[in-house]
Amino acid sequence: MSLITLYLPKMGESVVEAIVLHWCVKEEEVVMEGAPLLEVATDKVDAEIPAIYTGKIKKLLVNKGEVVAIGAPIALLEAENEVSPSTAHEQSFVDPKPTVAAITPSPNRGGDFPTYSQVKLTPVAKHMAHKHLIPSDVLTRLAGDTRDNRVTKSVIADYLSKHLPTHTTEHHLFHETVTPLEGDEVFQMDRVRKLIADRMVASKKIAPHVTSFIRADVTELVAWKNQHKTVFEEKHGIKLSYNSIFMAMIARALQHFPLLNAVMVDDQIIKRKHINIGFAVALPNGNVLVPVVHQVEQLGLVPLARQIDALVQQARNGTIMPDALTGASYTISNIGCFDNLMGTPIIVQPQVAILALGLIEKRPAVVHVEGKATIAIRDELFLSHTYDHRIIDGAIGGGFLKYLAKACASFVENIKQYPCT
Repeated sequence: MSLITLYLPKMGESVVEAIVLHWCVKEEEVVMEGAPLLEVATDKVDAEIPAIYTGKIKKLLVNKGEVVAIGAPIALLEAENEVSPSTAHEQSFVDPKPTVAAITPSPNRGGDFPTYSQVKLTPVAKHMAHKHLIPSDVLTRLAGDTRDNRVTKSVIADYLSKHLPTHTTEHHLFHETVTPLEGDEVFQMDRVRKLIADRMVASKKIAPHVTSFIRADVTELVAWKNQHKTVFEEKHGIKLSYNSIFMAMIARALQHFPLLNAVMVDDQIIKRKHINIGFAVALPNGNVLVPVVHQVEQLGLVPLARQIDALVQQARNGTIMPDALTGASYTISNIGCFDNLMGTPIIVQPQVAILALGLIEKRPAVVHVEGKATIAIRDELFLSHTYDHRIIDGAIGGGFLKYLAKACASFVENIKQYPCT
């Protein structure tokens, strides 16, 4: 027998802490290797942590609802077989972090702002920095102004007192007291919905949103998909979806408008080398996750379709990992699956644009045949493009839509740009 310490395992480069949702075991209970140990929630997704050894749980070191740093000790386990501490760490766990968190650089996270560099933060300060979306360069400056190069709760509180907008009396006049009436149902937002709400409000405060619309003729695209979907599924074992086709086209368009494939932190604009596209997935409980396909510009239609299909399944069955939800440089939302024609999507910070795909439907349209205008039935959809007006003007935001609409209209001519193998 050997007594070993279990630590909260690494769950992706961008995840620095998690909340304990539920312990699947009790003290003095035997747990089998691979069996669920506890459930945790990160700022992206809930995850189940398995036991890496068979043994008896001697002590739980963290409680339900507690925020735990990645690498922090969570339990003591009496293993059946002799296990060396180094072996235990190598298998699945990382060394515990010090009380003051040193947050290292990580890939920028779609829907998660900011990305921290080498800054020492106390746990409370770190939580406040995440909550109020304080950029990494600001934290670095705050740390440099302290005696021990460490950011504490009081330092963050002082910064917020000077930079958060004040609420005037007039502002509060618009908020009347609401009392539930007989028969009303009152319930609390769940954790994920609260995160979504906070980020949407923050994005509207950070970026002046402008939305442009265009109607795109997708007759050729629809005909091509219908012609190839059966053979595609038989050959590759996955469905040929509009998501994969449009994502390939959008990646091509972003190569012509690289400023849209950027993130913005304060007055710094970072144009991404690779095109990493997030796409919204509606969950059965009404919430939304945004998985990310990385380096889309390097993918053919088949691997792109495979990745999208896998990510959708993982998102909906609750097995998606935090890293699969990070690193987006641009986002799309297919609102057409809800029969919506157009919309005004909210930018996912710190990205600078987001595109909504509307419902594809047949409409009468003016077309030119041998130089003569005539009315014909065409497959069309509306594209809604929202962009950050701090750095994106109509020439780029609207020009991108024009380029994409033309690419849709001449899809067959340009299909070689989106290889099927």
